[in-house]
Amino acid sequence: MKLTTALRNTRATDIITAAGTNPKLKYYNGTEALSPAGTLLATLDVTGALGTATSGVIDFNETVTQTSSGFTAGTPTFILVTTSADVAVCTLLIGTDVTQTGTIQVGVDIAITTGAIITEGNA
Repeated sequence: MKLTTALRNTRATDIITAAGTNPKLKYYNGTEALSPAGTLLATLDVTGALGTATSGVIDFNETVTQTSSGFTAGTPTFILVTTSADVAVCTLLIGTDVTQTGTIQVGVDIAITTGAIITEGNA
């Protein structure tokens, strides 16, 4: 299946809308799932919308709050995007859907410098 950029933007916008205002990015290790059984390594609280849809990619809002002293050290395998009330919206597989380098470290903030690519149906 191949999707036009306009359709991929629509899908990205739907994800942004479903996440609502002040969603969360939860970094896990383990098997990617909407109800993760892995270890929660870190949570970032996004201020405002998750991001914007551009060229079939979600450009993440880089305004986040985080408490790095509460992080658990480890290598994340996926990010669970939730609403502000912790309702699962989607998962983002690290290395496929998003780029995340390095490990989560206690006391070290996570920098958001990338977007989420809608890989399904890329033209």
